[in-house]
Amino acid sequence: MAVARAILFDLLMGVMDSLQVWTVAAGERERGLQWRDAVTARMAAAGRYAPYEELLVDGAAEVGLPPAAVAQLLDGWQRMEPWPDAVAVGRLSVPYAFVTNCSADLARVAADRARLSPEFTLSAEEAGWYKPAEEMYRAALLRMGLKPAETVFVAGSPYDAVGARAAGLRAAFVRRRPDQLTPYGVMTLESLTEVVSTLVD
Repeated sequence: MAVARAILFDLLMGVMDSLQVWTVAAGERERGLQWRDAVTARMAAAGRYAPYEELLVDGAAEVGLPPAAVAQLLDGWQRMEPWPDAVAVGRLSVPYAFVTNCSADLARVAADRARLSPEFTLSAEEAGWYKPAEEMYRAALLRMGLKPAETVFVAGSPYDAVGARAAGLRAAFVRRRPDQLTPYGVMTLESLTEVVSTLVD
């Protein structure tokens, strides 16, 4: 993949280990994944932004979790950690930013916990759309001041990589879940270290 003028990263799966927070709040990994997937399905169906915390409540109810699980998730959000390979992002010689499907407040918390220096963090609440709506990616490009072809989107979920490509960006996919399949035609890498080496070297 050719060197990009800027890179956009999916924050909550690409950079941050949000899966651990969902696992703890749900009491087990499988239930946490089911809950997260239920919320993701609601975001994709909504397109336009709807209050993220309400989607958390609805998703929890769908998989049989009590309201207390939502409170535990939001509490655990304050202690979310980046994936160990996220430190490689600091080696980038081009501007980068975070794009994430959550509220503005939760996006700020997660971005601060990443301990990196993005140009900005764009939340779904601020953009008014949820990924994979093309408007979300376009809002990030507008803020970065670049064209789609000049920018790479690094996704932590297949649907996100597909959405970025539909918006005209070059996309790379970092596999964080072994149960997720590689999107057709998208470069799939195993770590952010590999992503950064590919884009910088």
